[in-house]
Amino acid sequence: MSRADKLWAFEIPVGNPFGGPAYGLREDPGTLAVMAVVGAGVSAVSAIQQGNAAKAAADFNATINMQNAEIARSDAAAQATQIERENALRLGAIRAAQGKSGGAADSGSVLDVLGDQAAQGELERQYAVYQGEQRARGFVNTANLDTASGKAAQKAGYMKAGAELLGGGAKAYDMYNRGNNLKRTGGISVSSYDDPGY
Repeated sequence: MSRADKLWAFEIPVGNPFGGPAYGLREDPGTLAVMAVVGAGVSAVSAIQQGNAAKAAADFNATINMQNAEIARSDAAAQATQIERENALRLGAIRAAQGKSGGAADSGSVLDVLGDQAAQGELERQYAVYQGEQRARGFVNTANLDTASGKAAQKAGYMKAGAELLGGGAKAYDMYNRGNNLKRTGGISVSSYDDPGY
């Protein structure tokens, strides 16, 4: 292949990374470098917005889970109060039944029954509170995970934005240097221009 064949190849715009008449672009390395920087800036802004959106969603989920934890505690307290009330009614019914049968409500087996019923009622009340607290802890733990994942997503967005900017800067530098080399060599890359066997 002669040197004349090489010169004809660069005039064909198809495959020319620096534009050409078919693309409606100038082969100006400065313009190409600016386009690379602008593209990197747009990508960086997009990465930050994605990170912030993920954090906002995670913060919203954390808020909902904290509210659910308070609801679980409130429900457990209401259930414990209801159990306490039912237990008091059962104890009263036992005393009344014992009194109606003519026995004393403060002696012997009646006291055993009342003690067992009171203990069972207290156990049920405490279990209801315990279950509510366990549900609440689950919601709080999920809220903490949501908050942590939101912070991580936001940090990842910032890191991706930084990487996009650095990559865009490197690409702009590379495009600017390649464009200047092509201008200097008449459209032939420096490596092929210097290689006599090409």
